[in-house]
Amino acid sequence: MAKCLRAGVGELAITPPFDCELSGFVARRARCRGVHDPLYAKALVLADGVKKLALVSADLIGIDQGILARVREKVSLLMDTDFCSILLSATHTHSGPAVLEDAFLGQTDSGYVEGLVNNLAGAVYLANKDLEPVRLFVGDGDCSLVGKNRRKKDGPTDSQVLVVRLEADKGTKAILVNYACHPVVLGPDNLLVTSDYPFYLRASLNNSYPGAQVMFFNGATGDVNVGHNTQDSIKGGKHGHRTFTEAARLGEMLAREALQASETAQWKDSTDILYKHQRMCLSLEEVPTADSYLEEAEAFRAIGAKLRNSGASFGEVNQAEVWTSWAEQMGRLQLAGEIEAGREVEIAVFSLGDLEFVTLPGEFFHEFALEIKRARAPRRVFVLGYTNDAVGYVVPERVYDEGGYEVNDSFRYYGLPSRLVRGTGEQVTRTLIEMLENIGYA
Repeated sequence: MAKCLRAGVGELAITPPFDCELSGFVARRARCRGVHDPLYAKALVLADGVKKLALVSADLIGIDQGILARVREKVSLLMDTDFCSILLSATHTHSGPAVLEDAFLGQTDSGYVEGLVNNLAGAVYLANKDLEPVRLFVGDGDCSLVGKNRRKKDGPTDSQVLVVRLEADKGTKAILVNYACHPVVLGPDNLLVTSDYPFYLRASLNNSYPGAQVMFFNGATGDVNVGHNTQDSIKGGKHGHRTFTEAARLGEMLAREALQASETAQWKDSTDILYKHQRMCLSLEEVPTADSYLEEAEAFRAIGAKLRNSGASFGEVNQAEVWTSWAEQMGRLQLAGEIEAGREVEIAVFSLGDLEFVTLPGEFFHEFALEIKRARAPRRVFVLGYTNDAVGYVVPERVYDEGGYEVNDSFRYYGLPSRLVRGTGEQVTRTLIEMLENIGYA
């Protein structure tokens, strides 16, 4: 017999201070110069009388293992929940503060990160105090006009808009929206803090559901953005379509589809919580020697000087400088024997009746999400990208032969000593499907 599902919501602002370093674009020339819209940590706690879990959506570039561990430790002091059933998901805005400690995505501010940890944990605490019985409704739609395949013109994406609506006696308590698209309408010339198009998505849905907590969860977006290629962001410069006006247009377009999905959503009478998590090690390609890293550093330094002398863009020159710093750091770590042959990550699955959730610890290409959804049909799967870790881009095996930024370059920004081995994404996908198959349905 189904247990009574209870839910609680809580939110706290995580807007960074003026003059922080924004994360997400190597071509960004200056630090933060103001706030367009505040950033939030929005928490949802779900309980069925036996199990309890917390799900947080935070307007950040990512969540690393250090932040996750500190939040879990703080939450464990505040409430009665299993340490590992706290899931932290980033919306992946590229106009928020640098927070990834071991990455090369901007200098972090220890004071801000300490406050961030407190507010992430605090949002969960507030949600836990707000628990009340709810009914769950699930609906979906399709939006192919926001997310675009950034590697192949008119290429495929995961265009599903999956919506969960939680209804309490007093009205709509929460709206969860799952969609796969980089929040990078605003480019490197933007110096204002913003959550990008998700800000307009949430604001629009709040007009339809006043008082409800609207939460956006990004999906498998590794090859999906709003229609430009990676070089546009590396070279920088002004682009007429990368404006707040465009962010509003796309966010409101997505909100209309989400609203229709919500209004036609079906009630789910079985909402027992089932949950599994596990650690797995992602193998890396052969790690170079310390001397090889130092040779790479010299090569990148020379490339940077040549680009500077030739009048190349700030972003191209800065990228060479960032890669020089990366190679020097990897050389020091290798010399000290502190580089591992793999990267351990955490993945999780949970379900509410026949609605399933999976976590992806980075920027997975869209086809991994589609594979999971096909394997679990007719159940619907909520794909939580950028959740509980930030391992970087995870690409299909065939893409290694195609090359490009996601394959050959991006691992440096995430502080990896070498690329993930071919087949990593397929391995994670298979593992998640197997976890769902064995999650324990009656």
